[in-house]
Amino acid sequence: MRGPGGRGLRRSLRRLRAARYWYSIGELDEAARASRHALTLAQAGNGQPVLFADIALTLARVEIERDDYAAGHAHVLDAVQVLESITGTSERDRRLAWALVALGGNYRRMGRYLQAVETLDRGVRVAETVAIAQPRVLSAALTERAITAKELGDYDRAADIYMWVRQIQQSTGAGPADAATLEHNLSGLAYSRGCYPVAELHARRAVDQRHRATPATSIEFAADLAVLAASVAAQFRHDEARVLFEQALVVYRAARPPRRYEIAVQLHGLAGVEHSAGRPDQAEQWYREALAIKEELLGGGHPDVALIIGNLGALLHQQHREPEAAQ
Repeated sequence: MRGPGGRGLRRSLRRLRAARYWYSIGELDEAARASRHALTLAQAGNGQPVLFADIALTLARVEIERDDYAAGHAHVLDAVQVLESITGTSERDRRLAWALVALGGNYRRMGRYLQAVETLDRGVRVAETVAIAQPRVLSAALTERAITAKELGDYDRAADIYMWVRQIQQSTGAGPADAATLEHNLSGLAYSRGCYPVAELHARRAVDQRHRATPATSIEFAADLAVLAASVAAQFRHDEARVLFEQALVVYRAARPPRRYEIAVQLHGLAGVEHSAGRPDQAEQWYREALAIKEELLGGGHPDVALIIGNLGALLHQQHREPEAAQ
C-alpha cells in the first residue's frame, strides 16, 4: 500500500485530524469529505501503510454511521488487510484490534452473525495483548461481542461479558461516557430478557451519566432516550414513551446526514406504542415507514426486517385484514 511523503503526508494528516474532529461532534457529511480527501492523498504517495489504515478505518466508521454498510465494510476490510501485512508491534496490534471491532460490528449490523462472532473473538484476543496499556480497546471489543451475544439470544454470555467490561471500567477509572454506554447496553440486555423495570433503571442511569460526559453529542443522548423509551413503552406508559421516542426522532432527523437506520428504529418504537394504545391507523403508517427504510438499508432477509413484518402482520390480523396479514 502506498502513502504520501513530505508535503502530501502533512496534508493527509491534517485532513485525517479534521475528519476525526467532525466525526467526534457528529457531523458525518463533513467527516466523510475530509476522510475521502485524506485517503486520496494517502494513495497518491508511497510507503505509509499505517497512515492508510488509520484513514481507512476512520472512513469506515463514518460510512457505517451514515448507514452505508457496504462502503464501510470495504474500507474496514482494507484497514484490516493492511494492518495484517505489517510486522506485529503493540501499536500495530492496538490498531488491528480497533479495526476488528469495527469489522465485527458491521458484520453484526448486516445480520452476518457467524462472521461477527469469529471476527470479534479474534478482536478480543488481539485487544488482550495490549489491554494493560490500552484498556479501552479491550472494553470496546468485549462490548461489541456482548451485543452480538444478546442479539443471538445468548443472554447469560452477554451478561458475563458486560460484567468483565464493568471490572475493566472500575479498575481503570473509566469516565462517565464509558459508564453511560455500559448502562445503555445493560438496559438493552434487560429489555431483551423481558425485565422492563430493570431496563428502565439502567436506561435512566445511562441518561444521567451521559449528562455528565464531556463532550457528548446529541446523537449519544438520543440513543439513551431511545432505550429509555423502549423500556417505558414495554410497561404500557404510552404517553411518556411517545414523548421520548419523538425526542430521539427529532435528533436523528436533524443530524447531518439524517440517521436513517435510527429513524426507522424510532418509527418502529412509535408504531408499537400506537399499536398497544389502540391506534391502529397511526401504528400501521409507522410500521410501513420503518419497514421501507430497513428493507432499503438491510435487505429483505435481515432479522430487523422480519421483526417489523411480524408486528405489522399482527396488527393487520387484529383488524381482520386476513389476506394482507397472511401475506
